[in-house]
Amino acid sequence: MVGLSGMVEAALLMEKKTFDEMVRFVMKAMKEDVPEDEIWATLEVMSSKELQAEIAEGLKEIHEGKVMRFRSTREALEWIKS
Repeated sequence: MVGLSGMVEAALLMEKKTFDEMVRFVMKAMKEDVPEDEIWATLEVMSSKELQAEIAEGLKEIHEGKVMRFRSTREALEWIKS
């Protein structure tokens, strides 16, 4: 865990609203026993406009039918074999 000093440093580099959302997310996730690696991954996305833009672009491509989305490896393999 990065610790409080790392979070304070990150807060100085982002909007207060974003930092507040991140703190609320962490508090809720900890109450719900979300695994630490999932919390950190979510915080990384929340703090990166670039990652958010990439995710939005990927979802747009899925919606437009440019790429396929599979819920499991089995589903993907069945599609390949069809």
